Amino acid sequence: MPTVSLDIERRVAISLAVGRYLRSAERFNEASRDFTGACKSLRKHLGSGQRFVVQVDFKHYIVTSDRDGNFDVEAITSL
Repeated sequence: MPTVSLDIERRVAISLAVGRYLRSAERFNEASRDFTGACKSLRKHLGSGQRFVVQVDFKHYIVTSDRDGNFDVEAITSL
């Protein structure tokens, strides 16, 4: 791999970009763990063959689940 001499502005820009990447990767991994945990919790509480409406944060959703543990949460505009 050839060695390239970088000026100070480019080194600073690269350092800032790497820092942004690392912080974003950490937030992404944290969100991914949170999402996985939320899915596991929802599967545990749902049961199979369900269909009902829930209200969360003043919005309504249709929740359905099948016998294999798959589920869908779909936003609806009104009841």
